[in-house]
Amino acid sequence: MKSYYSVLLIIGITSLIASFLPMVLKKFRMSFTIPLLLIGALMYFLKTPLPWPNPVWDIDMTLRFSELVVIISLMVAGLKIGLNYSWNEWKNPLRLIGFTMPLFMLIVFLIAYYLLHFDGPVALLLAAVLAPTDPALASDIQLDKKQKVGSKNVGVQYNLTAEAGLNDSLAFPFVFLAILWSQNDSLGAAEWKEWLWYYLGYKIVIGVIVGVVVGFAYSFFTKKLAQFKRLKIQQAFVALSLTLISYGLAEILDGYGFLSVFLAGLFAHYHQHTKNETMDSDPSLDFITNVEQFLIIFWMIFFGGSLVGGILDFNTIPTLLFGVFLVLIARPLLGYISLYKSGLNTKKKWAIAFFGIRGIGSVFYLTYAIKHGNFEDINYIFSSVAFIILLSIVLHGFTTKRIMPKIDHN
Repeated sequence: MKSYYSVLLIIGITSLIASFLPMVLKKFRMSFTIPLLLIGALMYFLKTPLPWPNPVWDIDMTLRFSELVVIISLMVAGLKIGLNYSWNEWKNPLRLIGFTMPLFMLIVFLIAYYLLHFDGPVALLLAAVLAPTDPALASDIQLDKKQKVGSKNVGVQYNLTAEAGLNDSLAFPFVFLAILWSQNDSLGAAEWKEWLWYYLGYKIVIGVIVGVVVGFAYSFFTKKLAQFKRLKIQQAFVALSLTLISYGLAEILDGYGFLSVFLAGLFAHYHQHTKNETMDSDPSLDFITNVEQFLIIFWMIFFGGSLVGGILDFNTIPTLLFGVFLVLIARPLLGYISLYKSGLNTKKKWAIAFFGIRGIGSVFYLTYAIKHGNFEDINYIFSSVAFIILLSIVLHGFTTKRIMPKIDHN
């Protein structure tokens, strides 16, 4: 029982400290994720009674916790964007999805297979789990207000938020392709057929339908209820409810729940949407954003502890160089090229290309694949991914607050 109460005490103290971090760190212009890493490392070193990884993360616990953080972050991203932007303004995020993401995956696969000498399924898995940018750890650079509607120069925050919302959903087919490969000696005609119609076709279609229907239905009924002024819903819980409904329903129907959650967020205020609206305070968005931040705090604590616990120990010089290349060269270069003739100025192109943060989504995909697939070199995969996430958190954590105010004023 004392151990249980000790955990409650630790959670309380940690969350209280974290609530003051943004105020303290404003002067130092760094992300709140950096000190949380250090706090986690210190807590592990002091042997606080928490379920620390030893040294690789527990598959089931990590899978469910990271899953929860990602779906809530996707709802936050969807609600922040809404239907405020035209098709013309969606072209830039789609450039990042259609060009940067597949070419980044190809580069990861080729390096992992031919230079790092991982087998085919592992190389493809690395490519898939490192493809999505993270809507949770990118919260410092996400959209916080509606930007200029109808402008070709919609800023950095919108593009990064939209990209994270989409690619954290669309990396899943390639995770399943890696799983299929790991379960078979090779990818034959039967495996490709199953992947194309089911994992790339059916599951995406179901994910889209469920997300749009849930968001649209909520918007429709709240508009009808608004006619009865005495009937008011408790809006604070709406976003969390929509998250669980859209995700649960999509997964029951074998669709991609991540995609459903993001789209439900986009369509949640369909009937309240007007071209001239602004992103005023939304109790539902405020509440779920706080939930997101609370969960991220403890994800970062455990990640910091895992670093001290030895999760990086399986890295080699080639895998470390591999991570540095991906974060500092591959993503920025591909991102910048994809934004050619995008209408953005050079600084904004480089900012969008540079801030391709890797994080919690990658951990979810990795643990999901390991749980359902048959992969070799698991420790080395964990170690490589953990290093890339660490590098991304530190690099972007120290630069976000310094770069963003100088670039994106829309």
